[in-house]
Amino acid sequence: MDLPPVAKKDDVVGKKELDGNYIYGRWGPYQAFQAAFALFHIWQTGFQLLIGVFIAYRPGFQCAASEFDNQSLTNSSMYMTYEKCHLQIYHNDSNIHDPKLMATTKCPNGYQYTLEKDSTIVTEFDLVCDRANLAELLQTLVMAGQLVGAACASSLSDRVGRKTVHLGSNLLTLILGISVAFASNYATLAVMKFVLGVLQQGMVMSGVVFTLELFPEQGRFYSEVIGSCVWSTGLIIMSAIAYLLQNYSWRYLQITLTCFSVLSLFQYWIQDESLRWLVANGKKKEVERIVRKVAKWNKLDYEDLKKNVKKKMALRNKEKEETDKTLLGEQQQLHVVEKYSIITILRNKSVLIISLLMCFTWVTNTLTYFGLTLTATSLAGNRFLNFFFMSCVEYISLILEYSMLRRFGRRTTTIFFHSLTGTSLALATLLKYFSDGDGTLILLSVLATFAGKMSVTGSFSVLFLFTPELFPTNLRNVGIGMCSTFSRIGAMISPFAGTLARAVPWAPGTIFALMCFIVTIIALYLPETRGMDLPQTLDEVKRWYAENSGLRLRKSRKKESNVYEDFAVPLAVASKDQMEI
Repeated sequence: MDLPPVAKKDDVVGKKELDGNYIYGRWGPYQAFQAAFALFHIWQTGFQLLIGVFIAYRPGFQCAASEFDNQSLTNSSMYMTYEKCHLQIYHNDSNIHDPKLMATTKCPNGYQYTLEKDSTIVTEFDLVCDRANLAELLQTLVMAGQLVGAACASSLSDRVGRKTVHLGSNLLTLILGISVAFASNYATLAVMKFVLGVLQQGMVMSGVVFTLELFPEQGRFYSEVIGSCVWSTGLIIMSAIAYLLQNYSWRYLQITLTCFSVLSLFQYWIQDESLRWLVANGKKKEVERIVRKVAKWNKLDYEDLKKNVKKKMALRNKEKEETDKTLLGEQQQLHVVEKYSIITILRNKSVLIISLLMCFTWVTNTLTYFGLTLTATSLAGNRFLNFFFMSCVEYISLILEYSMLRRFGRRTTTIFFHSLTGTSLALATLLKYFSDGDGTLILLSVLATFAGKMSVTGSFSVLFLFTPELFPTNLRNVGIGMCSTFSRIGAMISPFAGTLARAVPWAPGTIFALMCFIVTIIALYLPETRGMDLPQTLDEVKRWYAENSGLRLRKSRKKESNVYEDFAVPLAVASKDQMEI
């Protein structure tokens, strides 16, 4: 009757102690391999999202001349000038010093570019002048696809499993990504880019939660730091590949980067479903198969590990029974798996408030991050080096993130990064506005912009760890999916940051900085999730929110040890049928 809520110290196999609070018992080669496989595909999500920086690059251009034009004006007082978007015809009278403009027409012979005709999407489909916004629209369509993907894939992942959604999205990305390289017109390209955005978000939503659920509470932040490092490395790899293929058609770059999804052909046999998801959804046969595999890979005793998982399933069943009794009263209880949706969030005030605060934070991060990233190649100098250095500064944020998450937790780290981003971008805007051509001030403005890019990367990385921890297991993907869906608003606007900057140079930096400062204030109302186990049920989350509403949300959540203590006796006396996997 005195069975403790966690594994006893003598539950050791070969001097290896099991952690009763960790569903996998102990970190080992199994989780390392599964995590490495999932993290590898972060590269593909980055490639499909940001490849437009290179394949939709807009080089220098002007109206193209023709041999006929030159011959028609031979020995004539008429001559032409070729501008970017129009052709001007002048009449030059020898008695008049100033030539007279006779006519202005659109480029009748197309355009002449500083790059080869098939170098980018812009040059091949002539996305310049009155069609210039179509290039930015392509990136916006990718972001719009992400919005749909975040709304659909997250809920689907909670219902059918992380592996199913991740595998399906990855495999379709391989097929469709290569198909993009054979698009013969803009309309076809636009449709496929939108669908790729949907699939990209399917990989992100399922991959982030899958990786998070592999790690124990004490080292959960490692998953996000490592994932962010992999993301930044992927951007550097993309810039290197783009540089090597700069003299070839954009289609070769599209195919090369898409081929990183070739592992999806073997993913079904390599990747396992999340054990947390299986336990939460009562998939007993699959749980048993994975438990055996974990025990073999990590050299643990199967029976001891099985007991560890039984406790989690029994706890879930106990909470489910109590919920059913409350809802059904004297009626016959139906032991079904809890299914949540976005309606669940809308019906619970405390959860809704937290969700809205996180949604605004996500919008701020996507608008700022992608606004700075997508304009990296427009800076003076080599476009490949600019993107390379803009990616390299992200490593600095990862070092800071790692240190701060260990010492201060999620909420404090979020406030720090947003404060630094807002301050850096406000300073960059002021320096550029008052530079008046001064080289030193312009250089300082660029450095401040790089500091803003570094810090917003850190804040974005923390969000992928912070957000899922606020929701229970069967609502986790819905929660992060809703936040990510709203964030697509900022992502869809971000491609036009460069257009706004050309019209009002100080506007983008001011908007980014102001939104970051707002986040530093509303973050005071967010709960600290450091030191807590991932919540399994909505009731568990609601109870904690009810006790720590308003400004009191600043208090840290305590680890749910009291919950295990409450169920220690019921677990000890549970029937054999209840404890079967």
